[in-house]
Amino acid sequence: MPTNMKFGECLRYLLSIFEVSIAKLSKVINVDNSLVNRWVNEKRTPAYNTDYVEKISEYLSGCILNSYQLQYLDEFFIKVCGDYNIEIDTKEKIKKILLQAQGYSIEYKKNLPKENKNLFKVKKTLKEMNTNNVDLLNAQDSDLSINLSSEDKILVGWKNVLSASISLLEATSDYKCNNDLIYISFNENMLIDRYYNDLENFRNAMFKAINNGWNILFLLKLSSSINNIINFINFAQPLAITGKFHPYYFKKYNHIHTYQEFIVIPGIGALFGFSDNLQPKSNTAFYFRNKVAVNILKKKIDILINNQIKSVVKYYKSNNAIDYSNFLAEQEDVIGNRILYKRDFSVLMFPKNLYKRLLEVKNLKSDEINASLEFYDRRLKSFLSNIDNYKYTDIYHMNCINNLVKRRELTLYLYSRVLTINLGVEDVIAILKNIVTFLKTHKNFNIAFLSQNFKISNLVFYCVIKERSAVMVETYDDSKDSPILRLSIKEPIFVKAFEAYFNEVLDQIAPMNKDKNEIITWIENEIKLLEKSH
Repeated sequence: MPTNMKFGECLRYLLSIFEVSIAKLSKVINVDNSLVNRWVNEKRTPAYNTDYVEKISEYLSGCILNSYQLQYLDEFFIKVCGDYNIEIDTKEKIKKILLQAQGYSIEYKKNLPKENKNLFKVKKTLKEMNTNNVDLLNAQDSDLSINLSSEDKILVGWKNVLSASISLLEATSDYKCNNDLIYISFNENMLIDRYYNDLENFRNAMFKAINNGWNILFLLKLSSSINNIINFINFAQPLAITGKFHPYYFKKYNHIHTYQEFIVIPGIGALFGFSDNLQPKSNTAFYFRNKVAVNILKKKIDILINNQIKSVVKYYKSNNAIDYSNFLAEQEDVIGNRILYKRDFSVLMFPKNLYKRLLEVKNLKSDEINASLEFYDRRLKSFLSNIDNYKYTDIYHMNCINNLVKRRELTLYLYSRVLTINLGVEDVIAILKNIVTFLKTHKNFNIAFLSQNFKISNLVFYCVIKERSAVMVETYDDSKDSPILRLSIKEPIFVKAFEAYFNEVLDQIAPMNKDKNEIITWIENEIKLLEKSH
């Protein structure tokens, strides 16, 4: 998801990553210090026919001192260019970032509405100035003043603040949007029972904005409360499935917050909320529809975003199945307990020769078969290397074994797609025997079955939690054979919250559906019945 950023914003952030001063850059690329200063403050943008971007990229690419700078550059590259191909060299990344920002700044200035040019009354430069080009945050004119619009106001009362927030989001339907970004800050302490119903309308308004083409950057103030994080996951899950909801958190856990919540929608409006008591919800807010005020607040938020926050979620594009599968295989190899939730049996429960034959029966391409077998081998090897030391629990729906035994049918999850497979009785028996062998051989491995009326999510088909390391989630539509969404989360508090949630799920499963001996006896009885009927 590319984020529209001006040339000055991008250059300022790149200089901060590499700790290069304006004076130093000016000297190296042989230009006057004032020119670079005007670039950084967005008063000028290099023209297309100049070689400044090339010179800047060449110099900054040689300023790498450590892996942290590379990490920040990769994250910024993905943000600005919307491109997850970070394998290109450093100079090319910087160049692509600056070219993207250069193009946006030049086209942005061309399309500014003429009426905006008279919003400022500044000495000597009235005819030249333009609301979106003036750097108000660094303005030197002490007599600069701007009248607020008749719609700007102070809101008092939680209901008024929430209603105004929803109205701002709903106003996005009146504006054409091309993946523009809405900024929302949120106090996750509000996600408790007595506020949750009110916030459903807020979430629905976010859905409307997303459906209108907007992306949402959702800044969450993390706490150590696992329950709060679980509540946030439940609140955000439907939004995350759209792929246009991007939760972030502060890099510094002890970050001091000077506000409660904010919403900034470029070109539309902004709201900054505060609480005048100890309650988590904002009962007072400054509300702006004045475009100048909204632009100032957006710039302040951009500075905050560029320097202090980090993404919670990494989304994988539908054509990026290999990267997701590689990450999944890597996580299998990480030490620690693992919980797997799945609608149907993991491919690790299949004997390899059967798994290979099933792939061949579906007439898949040779490269897809080879890649699927490679991931199978890597995951099985990691599973076997960890199982003697760490607890592995698979959670499946009861329907998966019913479908396998009665209908001779299972859903096969490959790295690239989902296939429905029809089996012979011998194949069913082979899978069940392999499951029993796993259960008997590995004391740390167990399987639990959810009852048919137990609901986790209608869309989440697959979730892996690797203790203290990562969470991986896949969502599917029953009418499609490929995932709607794949994502991973590495933030430790979220990983812990997912782990706590699924441990709570396990606590709610009836003992006979998770006791190892009971499960083994049940499956062995089904094997005998199948052998007898066959």
